[in-house]
Amino acid sequence: MNKWLRSITGLSLALAGSLAAQAQTPAAMPPNILSIQTDNIKPYADGPYDRVASEYPALSRQLEDPTHVLGMEGLTGSPRAIYITGFDSYEALQKNEEWLAGDSAADAKFDSLDARVAPYLSEVSYAVWHYRPELSNNVAAADLPHSRYWEVIVYHMRAGHVEEFAKMTKMYRDANLKIGQNVPWTTYESQMGVTDSFLIMVPMTSLKNEDAFLAHDKDFSAALGDDGKTQMNKLSEESVASVEDNIWMVIPEWSYVDKSWIDADPQFWGPAKSSAARSGSKPTARAMTAPKAPPAD
Repeated sequence: MNKWLRSITGLSLALAGSLAAQAQTPAAMPPNILSIQTDNIKPYADGPYDRVASEYPALSRQLEDPTHVLGMEGLTGSPRAIYITGFDSYEALQKNEEWLAGDSAADAKFDSLDARVAPYLSEVSYAVWHYRPELSNNVAAADLPHSRYWEVIVYHMRAGHVEEFAKMTKMYRDANLKIGQNVPWTTYESQMGVTDSFLIMVPMTSLKNEDAFLAHDKDFSAALGDDGKTQMNKLSEESVASVEDNIWMVIPEWSYVDKSWIDADPQFWGPAKSSAARSGSKPTARAMTAPKAPPAD
């Protein structure tokens, strides 16, 4: 199976069956600009890394930081953390970057945390993405405050073949609707930090959804049809350079979310647990950190 169909089948599995759960809480529209920090964690350094990372959200609350962050750890791939921030515009992003300007005391506190977490990181990268509503689907049905896991797929397109992504997305959406799966996903196009790429974000309330998703694989393939699969294969081979597909787990202790999210699920987003308490419930090794200028409104 080619790279597009293989990943798009995974996406269809991750979408099928989640609508009922996600429709319980209306979602705000996705932010126009998405800023993502990726922290690569050194092998076996996740424990001490966790202990330092837990201090970032507390400091943000203390300083009444106006910008919110959703922190997640990778359950697949190498040990990593991502921190996601949303903005209405680049002007809003600029205001976030200038938030601590002139406050040397607050800036020093973040600098101290950065210095303490640095030994546990092998690399930190940043990327900015722009929302593509016409390539997204049913975003209003997503229940973000109750989404514990996310499938995040990045399609790296060949130079000069970005437009083919829209054609493949339409084929995917049409086949999915044929099997009754009008489920939410959000698509962003790369702006800075990465080129010729598309980011698809699929929220999930539970990994139990993945078990149910498998039953829809054949349905999706049948809805696409032989001609559709042939066309998708051709578009994929000509336009897709590579695909990254990973599952991420939301970490409330590393997140600094809006009050509306806390009100929607106070038990999950409530006071941070200790590192010892968290280690007993996590499904895989931890990989989280928080940025100096937190994420998402």
